[in-house]
Amino acid sequence: MSKKKPAKPIPEESYDRFKYRLEEKSSKFKERNITLFLLGVATGYRMQDLVCLTVGDIRVSLENGFFEIQESKQIKAWRTHKFKHPNSTQKEPKPRKHEIVPSLEVILKKFVQGRKASEYAFISNKGKGSQYIGEDSFSDILKEVANEPDINLKQITGHSLRKTYARRIYDATGSLEHVRIALGHKSIEVTKIYLGLEDEAKESAAKIAGSRL
Repeated sequence: MSKKKPAKPIPEESYDRFKYRLEEKSSKFKERNITLFLLGVATGYRMQDLVCLTVGDIRVSLENGFFEIQESKQIKAWRTHKFKHPNSTQKEPKPRKHEIVPSLEVILKKFVQGRKASEYAFISNKGKGSQYIGEDSFSDILKEVANEPDINLKQITGHSLRKTYARRIYDATGSLEHVRIALGHKSIEVTKIYLGLEDEAKESAAKIAGSRL
């Protein structure tokens, strides 16, 4: 069985065109798709933790000025660890907190305006607020945009939004520690692998070495 390739970030040179094409292709669900897209890029939360947000969750976060989400991947890993090691003193991971910047605040306020607090914010094509779009379904929407001939990006999924968030932080700061803290990674080595820096170094070395044969 071939190993699943990790998601890649959306390159900055393709970002605006990707975003505009997503809007163009979304028709009925344009507002849902573009808001979820921007929320993922702006906060770096995993898609599985965003699709299930309710309108009420977003309103509370807007009032607070930040999101505070217990990331499901981390809590699941902690519970598995506690099950395997009942005497472990490892503490339950804290919810990940992320500030809502003014530009995102404007988008989210418009998105939830006039809607019921109890309904899911990012509704499924099938439901009327009673079901939310699945992370795989949203990934399929992004893949469809990525596969457009004039965009032609590989390994784009819903997780690409978190990768784009991480890459932007690294490109702006040059600090792996900054990215590590932002994503909640346990070590710099995990962050290096996550950003794909080793692969980039190998590709760069090959191009340099092969440039004058």
